[in-house]
Amino acid sequence: MATNNFAEKAVRFTGVLDELYRKQAITAMLDSPALARQFVGANRIKLPKVSVDGAGTYDRDAGYAQGGVSVTYEEHTLKYDRGRKFRVDFVDNDESAFSLFRQVAAQYVRTREIPEVDAIRFMEICAAAAREETLGTVVEKDLSSSDKPLALLDEAEKILNEKEVPEEGRVLFCSGDFYALLKGDTAIARRLDVAENTGGIDRRVLLLDGMTPVIRVPRARFWSKVKLLDGSTGGETAGGYQPITSESKGINFIYGNKAAMQGVLKRNVSKIVTPDQNQSADAYDIFYRVHHDLIVRDNDTAALYVHTMSTAYTG
Repeated sequence: MATNNFAEKAVRFTGVLDELYRKQAITAMLDSPALARQFVGANRIKLPKVSVDGAGTYDRDAGYAQGGVSVTYEEHTLKYDRGRKFRVDFVDNDESAFSLFRQVAAQYVRTREIPEVDAIRFMEICAAAAREETLGTVVEKDLSSSDKPLALLDEAEKILNEKEVPEEGRVLFCSGDFYALLKGDTAIARRLDVAENTGGIDRRVLLLDGMTPVIRVPRARFWSKVKLLDGSTGGETAGGYQPITSESKGINFIYGNKAAMQGVLKRNVSKIVTPDQNQSADAYDIFYRVHHDLIVRDNDTAALYVHTMSTAYTG
């Protein structure tokens, strides 16, 4: 009975891990509730495709020209299937074992899973913006202290405006270096108020033009390409991800519309082997798995402006 209790608690704990992800993942804001409701299997979702006819000439006698509307669905297999097997040694009681699992799982999600999901999504955004015969924009330039970040953002804004990308819903992800330049840009007129109660001075840049959130991304998660380690072969047993020597370029900023970047993620504890069932150890084995993807349709790439370094990662 105790082992069943452990398994039930472990499965239910995925809800807590979901909440941890939503609070700490930088790209959780890109998750699409609509796509999350379209799962048709462990790693497949239904993507709606909508097409409509254009306007016709109104006729006073015949009235409106009949238009056609077509809604179809295609199945999409999520690109990323990642997971780990956790082993929790048998202890005196089920409650202690679950307490250990809870600490291990939370640590894994916070320090391993979340950075990797963010890194993968930023890589997918870069890849979408660079697709051939689409309308995304990729600019490569190494930053220097003489660069004017507001001028770079003005250029990005101009290009998105010319492509008729809606201003509402835009977001700016930026590296720490770019954010530092932005804070120090002399073109920004600012007034620093000292808080009466705390004496603190707030120098944060939270919004661009009053409506676009400015979100800082740690360098470790902000690369144009990353390699996913398989967790088992030589040199990759630690798992996770890493930038690719001579290929990965640090991202300076990504400016785009959130609606174009649709994230979807599903986690589960797929199997639990209890100590009385385990043939290899006196321990609980918990098999933990996450399916996820970041989807940008070809006709949405116009909403992406990616600015990266021109110099690739050297190791």
